[in-house]
Formats: sequence, C-alpha cells, structure tokens
Amino acid sequence: MPKAKKASKRLSAADFAGEGEPYGEVTVTISIRILGTGITRSRLAVNAYPDPALEPLARQSLRVLGVENYGFSEEGVFGACLSKNFDGWEDLEDDYPKFDEGAKDRYHAESAKLMNEYVKHSVDWVLALNKLGMEEAAKSIPDPRKKGLLM
Repeated sequence: MPKAKKASKRLSAADFAGEGEPYGEVTVTISIRILGTGITRSRLAVNAYPDPALEPLARQSLRVLGVENYGFSEEGVFGACLSKNFDGWEDLEDDYPKFDEGAKDRYHAESAKLMNEYVKHSVDWVLALNKLGMEEAAKSIPDPRKKGLLM
C-alpha cells in the first residue's frame, strides 16, 4: 500500500532568514591564472544562495531549468550555480575579465556582455525565488474578514 503524502507546511514570514523577508546571496568569483609574464586562463563563477526556507522551491526551479550544479556547501549552505559548464566556471579567453560593455574592442564588449548576463541571470533567479516565497508566505496569513465564520 502506498504511503499517504504528508501535506507540506506553508511558508510564513517567520521561516525566512531575513527580517520577515527571504534573504539570498549571489557570490561572484573571478579567477585569473598567470604563468610567467602572461595570463593563461581567466574564469568567472557565480553562485546563488537562496533563503534556506526556499530550498524546496529552488530545487523545483532548478529541475525545470535543467540545472544540475546545486547542493550543499561544506558549510552546510544550499546553493546553486547556473552555469552551463559542468564545473561551474565560465572560461574567458586569454585576458582578464572586464565588465564594461562599451569597450571599443568587439571581443571585450562581447565578453563583458556574456559575464553581465551570467551575473544577471543568477541575481534574477534569486529575486524570483524570493518573490515566490513571499507570495507563498502571504497565503498563510489568516484573513481577518473570515474570523468567526463557520465553514
């Protein structure tokens, strides 16, 4: 006989790590490898850490997005890397990263655009999760108009 599914508890403002609101963080790491007198590799990694209360929503979203780079860090914090690269790093060609899309050199302008999109995608994902979490938490607030009504 299959087990009955346990009803999931609705989120409330008290569940969030912020002061009644979801708290998330996006960390951008730039790695520049220098060998001798030249740059041999530059890489960018962006990691998103949603509010711990939003982990189930985050996992569901990541499955829909087809993202496989998520889980718990050594510190026990749930996070995700939205990179399409399996190791979470986006390689940048033979120079250091520049985020100015107005560069005269087309290559640097395109590289900056891609880096900015990578960071923006991760930030937008955390913001969307926070919004969903806040909407979910708002549903758990009792409606004062229904107070005392028998249903």
